[in-house]
Amino acid sequence: MAVSEHGPVPLLHDGVVIGRGAPGLAVQGTDGTALPLRQIGGTRRFLLEPRPDRDVRLVWADAPPLPVQVGGWSGRVERVLGGLVTGRARNLRHPGRDVAVIAVNDDGILAVATARARDDGRFTLILPPAVTGALTTCGFVLGIAGSDFVLEGGHLTFLPGAQRLPEALSAIARPLEKLAIRIKIATPDLKEAPLWGDFHFATSLAGAFERLGHQANVDTADHWYASRTHEDVVLTIRGLYRVKIDRSKINLMWVISHPERIVADEYADYDHVFVASDVHAAALRAQGHTHVSVLHQATDVTRFGQAFDAERRSECLFVGNSRKEYRTMVKWCLQSQLPLALHGGGWDGIVPPGMVRGVVVGNAELPELYARHMLLLNDHWDSMRENGFLSNRLFDGSAVGTPILTDPVAGLAEIFGDTIATAATPEDFAAQVRDCMERPARWLDRAARARAIVLGAHTFDHRAAILARHIKWAG
Repeated sequence: MAVSEHGPVPLLHDGVVIGRGAPGLAVQGTDGTALPLRQIGGTRRFLLEPRPDRDVRLVWADAPPLPVQVGGWSGRVERVLGGLVTGRARNLRHPGRDVAVIAVNDDGILAVATARARDDGRFTLILPPAVTGALTTCGFVLGIAGSDFVLEGGHLTFLPGAQRLPEALSAIARPLEKLAIRIKIATPDLKEAPLWGDFHFATSLAGAFERLGHQANVDTADHWYASRTHEDVVLTIRGLYRVKIDRSKINLMWVISHPERIVADEYADYDHVFVASDVHAAALRAQGHTHVSVLHQATDVTRFGQAFDAERRSECLFVGNSRKEYRTMVKWCLQSQLPLALHGGGWDGIVPPGMVRGVVVGNAELPELYARHMLLLNDHWDSMRENGFLSNRLFDGSAVGTPILTDPVAGLAEIFGDTIATAATPEDFAAQVRDCMERPARWLDRAARARAIVLGAHTFDHRAAILARHIKWAG
């Protein structure tokens, strides 16, 4: 997929560079020959003359050359519903590769979605409130990043809210079977969104609502109060800060981590509160919060539900940043000289040089990465472990069928039974890892049972259905 440290590779359509036509841009043929390029008036677009008929490279002074594949693409927009755009996109030249679908105009890239090759190129793209709630007409195109291809039906225009006849002329309330749901997350903005787990969590949940026939949009923190589109329900995935609610809506909160950040009176803001912990939900009910129920985290079955047949490496896998500390399981691996594949940032000066396999792992790359390793290591923040919040990685890793070793956390056995191993001491940890490497069949059998548990009851489709039922009751 055409993504770099600078974000998705821009779109080259009809010889025009759209998306990152910044000063300093140059275009080269694959042989290094410079191609003529000129800026189009005072816009941010640049024109290649003549239109290229073979692959090229876009070059900036501050970045490595970025490839653009000319020809060999297919795709179309199949449905536009509120801020959700669904369709298909494929790289015909490399049919096994995922591709990035981008919504782009002269202001740059508005939204990004992954079209997964193993899912026949299906994608769901979530448009930001800056588009769906714009006060002026907003036009853009949907294309494939790093290509010269705009999707069939990919020239879209959003009218100002007052001009949208279905909403402007609606004299009756929207039926509860077709809800407009807005999900608010603590991710600062779309630029940082790919690095935040809350964003992937929310977009997976939005996709599950869409499969139920509802509309769902995701607001990053910079757009919490900017939307002017119709909404029936606001669902807050509680993060760093308290959200100011609108009492004319149905307001729900889902606490998935860090309960210590929530003050007692905040729970009263909401029609219902969902908590990803049996332990903490019971504690809140004991404090008099009667509108609380348990809703654990989940996995995206469209991403992690596929059964992989990859050969597993006899080593532990740890995916996570250092948090400016020596994460316990990484430390124990090194102390006992156990095989470790480490992915994440902030490890410089903490682990030996050259040990980190990769700094950033895209969310779409995680399933296959998990499936290639014999043992996935998982740990929890102290507050999550003490309050019984099960990490999302337990659900994702289990959905892929990868054995997992985690720190002890209250409520684990109630969900997973004996299918996920725990270790609380360096000695126990080393013994568990060696047992896994020496007796992989036993561990893979446990992982298969964990997979059945997750796919049977703990996907975002399950969660969306539960939330929708509660919304009807609240309405």
